[in-house]
Amino acid sequence: MIPDNSEIDFPTLRCVDPFGKTVFNHLQAEVFLSEWERVKDRAKDESQREAWQKVKEMAQTCKSDRDLYLRFVGH
Repeated sequence: MIPDNSEIDFPTLRCVDPFGKTVFNHLQAEVFLSEWERVKDRAKDESQREAWQKVKEMAQTCKSDRDLYLRFVGH
C-alpha cells in the first residue's frame, strides 16, 4: 500500500523506508493522513484494509498529541 520512492505524488509516504526506520511527528501527521486516504484503495484484502485503518487511527492519535510519533520499521 505504501508508495515507493519513485511516486512523487506522495511526498510524505514515499519517504517510508522499507528497510529502515521512518518516524513522523504530530506536525507531519496531517499531510501523512491526507496521503494515506489516497492509498486506501491499494488494500487488496480484509487484512490489508484492517491494517490501513489501524495506521490511520494511530496517525490521528499522533496528530492530536505532540508527544507521540508514528513509526515505521522496515524489514
